[in-house]
Amino acid sequence: MREATTPITVKSAFDSLKAAGYPRPYVEKLLPDWWDNSLFKTSAGAFQFAMILKQRLGLNVQFGQDGALEIQMAAPQARYKRRSDTHEEELNIAASLGIALARLAIFCTSIPYEPPQADPLAIRALVLSESKKTFVDFEGLLDLCWSCGIPVLFLKGMPKNTKRMTGMTVNVDGRPAIILGFNTAQHSRQLFVLAHELAHILCGHLEDNGVLIDEDISGVTDTLLGSQVVRKDGEEREADAFALALLRNGHPNPVREMGRPDSAATLASSAMSVGRAHAIDPGHLILSYAKEHDDWARANQALNFMPNPIGAIELLEKKFRANTVLESLSEENQEHVLFIQGFGG
Repeated sequence: MREATTPITVKSAFDSLKAAGYPRPYVEKLLPDWWDNSLFKTSAGAFQFAMILKQRLGLNVQFGQDGALEIQMAAPQARYKRRSDTHEEELNIAASLGIALARLAIFCTSIPYEPPQADPLAIRALVLSESKKTFVDFEGLLDLCWSCGIPVLFLKGMPKNTKRMTGMTVNVDGRPAIILGFNTAQHSRQLFVLAHELAHILCGHLEDNGVLIDEDISGVTDTLLGSQVVRKDGEEREADAFALALLRNGHPNPVREMGRPDSAATLASSAMSVGRAHAIDPGHLILSYAKEHDDWARANQALNFMPNPIGAIELLEKKFRANTVLESLSEENQEHVLFIQGFGG
């Protein structure tokens, strides 16, 4: 039986994707090796292309009678915590890619989801009991998330000139995942984002099959780089309070004890001293100081004094590989889930 043909052309399909913010070179990087554009000529090939876009880009698409590719841009049940100069539709690409990545990662995660007690101090105690450290750091909180069956992922591969997010939480059929999008190797910056996103999950802010995107989190973003302040709603304030209680051991404002250091070196020394006294990550204290005093240049220099034996992105890759069974995915999806996170094959 002869396969039905379609009026779809390669140009029309990729033009539609480009108009939606997905340039052809970007899409072609994400297509499996076996894909051939000649497959557009048949209805079965067009259907395969639509399935690839859904699985890898998180897009729901269909082909019209005239062959045009119709794209549903808005991610279902997506909510955006954005800067005042950002429109929601500018974050749709990040949301769609995050959903697609989370689905694949959850499928190959080896640990069932068992949410911890929604108490920041109880979570802190769990982290410290496992890490054997005196304060909650990025690696310790990463391990806690994975041990509860919450994948922590990194979204690197995005189209050029696309609005990035600092953090995102995704719920896939009752399973949450956290996606970090802040491309920095500094543990301290990633730490507060991770604590904030975990708080969204445990405080019940994430709907079933929903997405919650934080474009900027002011506690880790230089005010010189973030052009507009993020609009804080009740959920954001609750997530911030939860994260701070978790990281600061309930201390109301340890930054007051740091004074006004006159150099990056003395700021780092003061953070380490106050951190030891109150069992708080000194890098977190440096960022807290920067936010309170709008002194990001000195804080960025002070963070260089904080020892990180492995970069934050490398650590994310290490934990991802240790807590997933990649072989449960097809070879092409194994390659994709690593590529989209910027991890080596």
